[in-house]
Amino acid sequence: MSSIAYVTDEKMIEYHRLCGNRSMNFWRLSAKSGFTNFRRGDLLFFYARRGHMRSKALLGYAHYVATEKLSLRQMWNKYGNANGYDSREQMEEAIRKAARRGIVPEKLNCLYLTDAVYFREPVIPEEIGITISSQLESYCYLDREDPQVTVRILKQAEKGGIDLWSAAQSFEPENSFRADEVRHQLAVIRAEIGRDGRNGREETRARRLVRQRLKEPGWEMIRGSETDCFRMENDALTIAVPFTWNTMDRDIRMKEMMGTLAMYRVKAEAHQLPVSRICFDVMSEAEEPDLDPLLKVFNHE
Repeated sequence: MSSIAYVTDEKMIEYHRLCGNRSMNFWRLSAKSGFTNFRRGDLLFFYARRGHMRSKALLGYAHYVATEKLSLRQMWNKYGNANGYDSREQMEEAIRKAARRGIVPEKLNCLYLTDAVYFREPVIPEEIGITISSQLESYCYLDREDPQVTVRILKQAEKGGIDLWSAAQSFEPENSFRADEVRHQLAVIRAEIGRDGRNGREETRARRLVRQRLKEPGWEMIRGSETDCFRMENDALTIAVPFTWNTMDRDIRMKEMMGTLAMYRVKAEAHQLPVSRICFDVMSEAEEPDLDPLLKVFNHE
């Protein structure tokens, strides 16, 4: 799961915030088609000044959806004021100011974002041990060297609170923010737990099980894992892991699976996941009666 700090026009971000825009389109003059290792659902943080701040900070974020090339006319017709301006003329003027010799390119790279969350207090990178070059002109990856950077940003933002002014009645930014924090923490935890000991056939069957589970409402994959998934319901988190085995190694796989559940529990507490309860579920290909008492222990029933 990747995160990017994206140099953003502070006036445009304030426009989106005051308009309550959950979705938005960012245009780029660069001819490069898009980011590498940046997928749908990853976080793009707004890196800009606020008010009289002398240096830039992280003012909020949105979820990356897609990149496409559009003309100015196409961009306005498709996104309207989700581009950050009241009119096409205002948008064109801004693009001309940014473009070489004031010429609007035939096509612009458009970054479509959704589920925006705005911070009440700016997150200053240096205060949480993050270094972003003062010469940054476009964007930089935040978590390539340290996967916990995004978690630190979200935890710092949580202290200052989420801006509810911009929230539409049908959108609860606090819930979205909490889910994002859990997603990134689970990705870090899964990486810390490490690989499972399943052989090739067992791994293939495990992936089949998780694909079946993901068809059910609310379930999503833990980033960095190809077999583990989770579901958030209000403040409760359920983590599901697969149990596949062959005749010769069933006891070993059972112990490994129990160890994985135990590690999730211990690390979730150590990382202070913002949930009220953590439950576990096991995905299996057939009835496994001996799993029920184990799950009751792990779920504190």
